[in-house]
Parts: sequence; C-alpha cells; structure tokens
Amino acid sequence: MYKFKGNNKKLVRIFLFFIEMKMSISAVILNFNRPDYIKNNIIPSLEKIETINEIIVSHGKKETIFDHPSIKSLDHTGTYNKEWGLSLRFLSGKEAKNDTIIIMDDDIIPAEKTVNFLNQNIEKDSKRIHGIYGRSFNSGDYEVTNVFGEVPIVLTRLLICKKEMCQYYVDNFRKYESELVKNSKPYWNGEDILFSLLSIQKYKNLPKAFNLSHENRIWNYINLKDSISLDSSHLNYRKDVSKYFLENIEGVKEIIKNKENISKTKNQFSYFLQNCNILLVLISFVTFIFLFYRVYI
Repeated sequence: MYKFKGNNKKLVRIFLFFIEMKMSISAVILNFNRPDYIKNNIIPSLEKIETINEIIVSHGKKETIFDHPSIKSLDHTGTYNKEWGLSLRFLSGKEAKNDTIIIMDDDIIPAEKTVNFLNQNIEKDSKRIHGIYGRSFNSGDYEVTNVFGEVPIVLTRLLICKKEMCQYYVDNFRKYESELVKNSKPYWNGEDILFSLLSIQKYKNLPKAFNLSHENRIWNYINLKDSISLDSSHLNYRKDVSKYFLENIEGVKEIIKNKENISKTKNQFSYFLQNCNILLVLISFVTFIFLFYRVYI
C-alpha cells in the first residue's frame, strides 16, 4: 500500500480539506420572536446533521439575543435590522465559511435525509436554487398552493443555494426597493420572492422545489398572531409586490414562461399538516381509542 510522505501528505490534507468544505453546509436562521424554539429545537437537530458544520444566527431584536456554543452569532439589532429587515438572511449568508448555504425559517426543522438530498442536488445542479416550498403565478398573480418541479419561486422557509447567490442579492436588491417594500411589515417582506426571481435572472434557470420531509412548528396554526404568513393582508401584499418585481426584473417573465415545469401540487394546509407532529399525536390518539374500545368495551 502506498504511503504518502512529506509534501504529498500536505497536498492530501489540503485536497481533503477542500472536499470537506465543498460538501459542508452553513445554515442561516433569523432570530426575532422565537429564540426558545431555535435554542431548544432547531439547533440540537441541526447539530446532529453531519453535513452542517456551521449554524449562523442573525439576531434582529435586543430582547431575544442569546448565545450558544454551537452557533456563529451576529448582532443585527438596531440600525442593521432597520435598514435590512428580512434581507438580513442574505447579508448573513455572505458571512458563511462554506460555499453551500441553507436559508431557513425559525419554525421548521429539516430531516437529515432532506438536507442530504438538497445538498446532493445543488452539487449536481448548482446554477439554480433548490427548496421544499414552491410557489407559482396564475396569470401574473402570486399563488399560495405548494408546487413542485421547476417553479418560479422557492420560499426561504427552507432552501439551499450557493454563497454567490447571497452576494448577488445583496448587490441588487436595493434596485427593487419600491414604496410598497419600504412600507412592508416586517420590513423587506417578500425578500424570498425577490431572491428567487433574481436567481432566475442570474442563472437563467428556474428554482427547483421538492416534496421532502421536515417538521413544522405546530404553534403556527394554534396562535395566528405568531405567524407573518397568516396575517389577513399578507397575501394581498405578496400579490402586489410579486407583480412589481416581475415587471421590473428584466427577462424573468420570459424565462418563467419558457421553463416552468410543475410536476405536482399540494394545498398549503395539507402539506403543513403532513410535516407536523400533531398528525402523529392524532394518529396515536385514534389508535389508542380503537385499542381501548376493542379490549375493554
């Protein structure tokens, strides 16, 4: 068996280092209102996923800042949050040590097989972004139905991209900061739509969305005030801001028209429930009642 010596050993170590960095992932999370869920649920789950070797948490509110030995903590309170809003996701992505980045919400936990699947796909097909919550347009109107395949939008609920795409967003997003965006709540709401459309402009390819396993935070559907997406004005805003982006980002509408290829759809509630622990609780409860009835009644 051949043994590496001297400079050869150094070259092998350098080679292995770059291979590891190529396959490794940085996860980026915005922390604002749910620090406990991030600390107690998301971070412990991400720590178990071998390919994720960096967790970046961007803190947007002083009252909810926390420290943790496993995270790279970014203080984006005050001026940063005021000037960047939800676009802090991509500013934080620029700080990643890895070339591959997962952008995710603070109320979702991806399964390890989901992370590995997305990682394998972006390594094979890096000139687009990949995610698990797809959206499309119907006659130019933004739709909330989950779509899978080659789609115009993948949500930042959970997506994977290359670091260069975060840089591209940061370099270009101010061009599309209309009065609508300036008055949005939270500030820069719709950043996920713009990120996807800018990726189409950059790569000339549509994002890909996949129906993959993950765990949703049940509280979103129990406490409506705790979720941006369930605000009554949210959908109307996203329809309006989508139209503005589509009209102003050169070439994107034509690429969508030519390349959109939706293979599957699923309504918002059923997809959420499919990936929610409450379903397991309900199944367990029904099974218990059935067995209790058979044995004791």
